[in-house]
Amino acid sequence: MAIICSNISLRRVLTTLVLMTILAAEKRVCIRIPDQITETTRLGIHPTTSPPLKSAVFALGSFWRSEAVFGCLNGVLQTTVGYAGGSKANPEYRSLGDHAESVQVVYDERLISFRQLLEVFWSSHDYRQVFGQGPDVGNQYRSIVFTNGTGESRLASVNRGREQTKSKSSIVTTQIQPLGTFYPAEPEHQVQLKILYLSAQTIVLRREFSVRSFILNISYSIRGGGGGGGGAGWFLLFLVF
Repeated sequence: MAIICSNISLRRVLTTLVLMTILAAEKRVCIRIPDQITETTRLGIHPTTSPPLKSAVFALGSFWRSEAVFGCLNGVLQTTVGYAGGSKANPEYRSLGDHAESVQVVYDERLISFRQLLEVFWSSHDYRQVFGQGPDVGNQYRSIVFTNGTGESRLASVNRGREQTKSKSSIVTTQIQPLGTFYPAEPEHQVQLKILYLSAQTIVLRREFSVRSFILNISYSIRGGGGGGGGAGWFLLFLVF
């Protein structure tokens, strides 16, 4: 630690410590992943050819947070936020029409399956809330599983039935619908490492921040759109600072 600190400013050290402390303290707004996933994702595969990539699209509230949920998973290679589920052509952030904020997940099915992605989806948002997540209320924040083919539709329906059984006092509001067109969001809504750093710096220098908005802005994959963050990613973040 002493060696590292001698090469970087105290301000940067404090920025990193504040960031990590808040992440640890605010568990209620951090990414939630199931305690157990039915299939192992750490297979140790080192492909010599192009991996069999697949994509899935989910809507579970704010797409920044949604991207954070999936971007840190092993086997997820890329995430893109955007709009889906509506009829309006070429939606924009300020003019969504009937679309929902969504995240497109590109993954290697040898490392993680659609079933596993569904498990993370259910455990990472309140699917009982009608048209919203927490304080983010509106049709664009509704819960949706977008499917490709009857196999995914059937699996998603079985999963929803299971969650409904668990939640007897409330109705599962999640919609299941075939994926039409996914429209990538504007560049400023895609992940940016500098947003994390500047947000943390604001805490250290001004002490003016909203814990919730800070967490949602920084809880994304360190790779800037790719997956596999985790502990190694946070260590890399410390060294970068």
